[in-house]
Amino acid sequence: MSNYTSQRNQEGWRTVDDVAYGIETYYLWVIFALGFPGNCFTIITIFKISPLRSLTVYIALLAIVDNMAIVNKLLMFVLPDRGVQIGLFGCKFLGFSGNFLITYGNWLLVGLSIERFAAVWFPFQIGKIWTFRKSLSVVISITIPLVALFLHLFWTMDYSYIAHNKKVFCKINERYLYFMVHIWYWINVIVYAVMPCILLLVFNLLIIAGIVKSTKDRRSLNRNESITDRNSPTDRQRQITIMLVVSAITLVVLTTPRCVLLVMSPYLTPTNKSMEGAVLYLIDTIAYILCDSTHAINFYLYSFSARRFRNQFIDMFVCRNQTPATLASQYITLSTRPS
Repeated sequence: MSNYTSQRNQEGWRTVDDVAYGIETYYLWVIFALGFPGNCFTIITIFKISPLRSLTVYIALLAIVDNMAIVNKLLMFVLPDRGVQIGLFGCKFLGFSGNFLITYGNWLLVGLSIERFAAVWFPFQIGKIWTFRKSLSVVISITIPLVALFLHLFWTMDYSYIAHNKKVFCKINERYLYFMVHIWYWINVIVYAVMPCILLLVFNLLIIAGIVKSTKDRRSLNRNESITDRNSPTDRQRQITIMLVVSAITLVVLTTPRCVLLVMSPYLTPTNKSMEGAVLYLIDTIAYILCDSTHAINFYLYSFSARRFRNQFIDMFVCRNQTPATLASQYITLSTRPS
C-alpha cells in the first residue's frame, strides 16, 4: 500500500509540475498578443484626444514602458529556453532593463495618482502646482534613482552556457551571492512592490474620497439640474480620474499575490520533487501571470472605465461624421482643468 501511495504521489506532483511548466512556457506569448497592440492603441488614442500635456506624457510613457517590459521578458526567458546564446552582456543588460522597467512602470502610476490627487483636491491651483515642466521633473526624479538602484546588476549578473545540452541561463555571480540573497532581495521587494502598492492605495483612496465629496458639493449647488452634462469639462476630468484609479487599484490587486510570495519565499522550503513543491511552483506561476498581466491590461481598463477614451478609439476605426464642435470637444478632453 505504501508503494502504491508513493507512486500516486509521484505521479501527482509530476502532473502539477508539468501543468505549471506548460503555463510558464506560453503565458508570456498571450500577454504579448494582448498587451503589445493594446499599449500601441493607448498611445495613439491618448494623443488623438489631447495635446501634449502632463497627463498625456504619463499615460503614453506608461504604455511605452509596459511594451518594453513585455518584450524584455520575452527576450530574457524565451531566448535562453530556445538555446540562444545571449552572451554575458545580454544577461547583464536584460537583467538590468527588465528589473528597471517593471519597477519604473509601477512608480509612473504612483506619479499619475499623485497628479490626479492634486487635480481632485486642489482643482483651482492644479494649473500652477502641476505644470508640464514639473511633470517632466517628476518623471526624471523617478528615472534617475531607479537607474542608479539597478546599475549593480551589470556586475552581479552572470552568464552560463552548458555545451553538452546547450542550456543557456542567467544567474547571480558567486561573489555577490550573499548580497543578492540577503540584502538586495528585500530592497527589490520593497521598491518594486511594497512602497508603490502602499502609495497607490493611500492616494487612490484619497482620490475616491475627493470624487465623492465633489459630487455631493456639485449636486447641492445644482439641485435644479436633474441631468449632468456628459460633455462638460468636469465630467471629462472625472472620467479620466476614474480611469486611472481603476488602473491603479487593479495593479495593487494583481501585484499583491506576487508580493506576498516574495516576502514568504525565504520561509517556504518544500521538499524537492514533492507535491508541496509542485503546488508552490504552480501558485508562483499564477502569481507571475497576474503580476505580468499588469503590463497588458491598461488599454482594456481605460476602454472599460472611460467613455471618452472608448469612443475616441472606436472613432479611429469607424468612419463617423464629426462636426467641428465634436472635434473641438475631443481636443480638450485631457487638457481642460475642472472648473
